[in-house]
Amino acid sequence: MNSENLNEEYRECLRNHAANLGSYATDGCGEYTPTSAGLTCAACGCHRNFHRKVIIGGSETTTPVSFESTESDRGGKIRIRTRFSAEQKDKMMGFAEKIGWKIQRKEQEEEIERFCNEVGVSRQAFKIWIHNHKNSSSSSSSPNNAS
Repeated sequence: MNSENLNEEYRECLRNHAANLGSYATDGCGEYTPTSAGLTCAACGCHRNFHRKVIIGGSETTTPVSFESTESDRGGKIRIRTRFSAEQKDKMMGFAEKIGWKIQRKEQEEEIERFCNEVGVSRQAFKIWIHNHKNSSSSSSSPNNAS
């Protein structure tokens, strides 16, 4: 196909305006509006190459690669945040204080496994909870009477 016969149209702007912040944000420019000076968009000020190119009259559509993080970028695993009930948190706080906020003692393995099964959390989730809460325990070691 001869490129002169094809009608090219530039649509929404795909420029990542938050790249220097390590994030992804577009400006919301819906369609390329050329300026009289050249190849910049009158609406957003970006170069024409940042806008999605569509070829009218042909079967080809050119879309730039998106920089948004997808499931495949992270190895196919989605991290699900573990949520604990107030009762589980209270039990974990008491047990963590009992074992001295350390879960790596070999002689306590069976006791830790039994506790995790009783409370209904995995050993890994309990280990992470201990790590995240060991420093805040000293300031809030007094029991809370609020229900």
